[in-house]
Amino acid sequence: MKVTLEREGKNVVKLGIELEAERVKRAYEMACRQLSNQVRIPGFRPGKAPRMILEKTIGQDNIKNEALQRLVPEVIAEALIKENLDVITAPEYSNVEFNLGEPLKLQAKFEVRPEVKLGNYKEIEVNVPEVTLPEDAMERALTNVAETRSSLAPVEGRAAEMGDTVVLNFEATVEGQPMEGGKAESFVLELKEGSFLPGFCEQIVGKNKGDKADIKASFPDNYRRKDVAGKEGVFAIELKEIRRKFVPDINEELAKAVGHESLDALKESIRNELDEVVKQENEARAQRMVVEAVAHCAEVDIPETMVEREKELLIKQMRQYMEQQGQSYDEVAATPEYASLVESKLEEARQRVLTSLVLGAVVREEKIGVSEEEMVPYFAELAMRYNLRPDQYQEFVANEDVRRQVAEEVLTGKVVELLVSTAKVNYVPETACSEDHDHSTHDHSHAAEPKAEGKKTKKKAE
Repeated sequence: MKVTLEREGKNVVKLGIELEAERVKRAYEMACRQLSNQVRIPGFRPGKAPRMILEKTIGQDNIKNEALQRLVPEVIAEALIKENLDVITAPEYSNVEFNLGEPLKLQAKFEVRPEVKLGNYKEIEVNVPEVTLPEDAMERALTNVAETRSSLAPVEGRAAEMGDTVVLNFEATVEGQPMEGGKAESFVLELKEGSFLPGFCEQIVGKNKGDKADIKASFPDNYRRKDVAGKEGVFAIELKEIRRKFVPDINEELAKAVGHESLDALKESIRNELDEVVKQENEARAQRMVVEAVAHCAEVDIPETMVEREKELLIKQMRQYMEQQGQSYDEVAATPEYASLVESKLEEARQRVLTSLVLGAVVREEKIGVSEEEMVPYFAELAMRYNLRPDQYQEFVANEDVRRQVAEEVLTGKVVELLVSTAKVNYVPETACSEDHDHSTHDHSHAAEPKAEGKKTKKKAE
């Protein structure tokens, strides 16, 4: 096999391949045998029709296509190994010449991974703004626990107030006509700003159980139903019930109700959880900043094609998320803010591609691999997430896409762990984080209140 290589642009290569006629002939004959077993030809048992009859029945071109589907991937793989190319896209074929008795000729174009020159990634130093618990963290956590044990109870002898929960019957009309789907019975509504149409809840305030009234409220211009968007609705309501939320006191009784022996035991449990959240968040910040610093120290000329593909992926994910939330992507795309949104995705895509290329270069430099044993816990976690039965597990872990996803996750975790372990991480107060350190990048987000779960930064190492 003869291979010629031509480079185009930053990271595009074109291979010219010429494969010897004898190998092409063998591939064609194998395709004939395989198709002969698949095609029913009158007068012949499967696999027994002569080649001439098969060619006449289905045509040489179809046999050639079958041969190419099996032969070309093998040839391309051999050519890539021969030229030591690290490709990142599927090939684009052109100028295929396939004539029996002659060498097969074709061209294949790829994008290859750009060269990354790593900086001194094992001597990174970063100043990480340290997450600390706010002074009222315990108080707020205890309040949240009490909220989980709250209940609604009917209120008698007074009018509705903001903060109450009411039960309504209503019928809506728009421009004097009944609104489709605008009728409800025993509709439960918490009276707070923004919980229904603008100004609706405020008009319930002051009304008593059993009162009937007409409430006017306008549908927002971007309301999901175009037939009523921007129009005023009139709601004929009947107030059936007023309820008030009652939150229990924070005391020994509450602690026992949520499974603890005492209030002190509850506080100790909360304190441990908060400490763990802070620890995980600080670790995540350190990981993120070390990775950014390593990427900052590297030299790589990122092809715009890679950035554009990543941007399209981010926009696709954004669209899917919007649709899952019941939002219209097309409406968002029509807004003046959409251009800046796309621009932000472009910058995010550029950073993701840079990080991926740099982490991949560290993986190759350090010769980091992934063992089957390391993948097992990830398989188990995914199996639990998807509620797989035991009989489905083996098929699941044998799936190539699943294995690739898990391997990437394990590999990324290992390379990030390596980078953090060799870096010098200085946890500093938020205000003390300096902007002028030689090898530091800074995250100025401030965790005023830790989230329920701390998640470590995960970036794909290619």
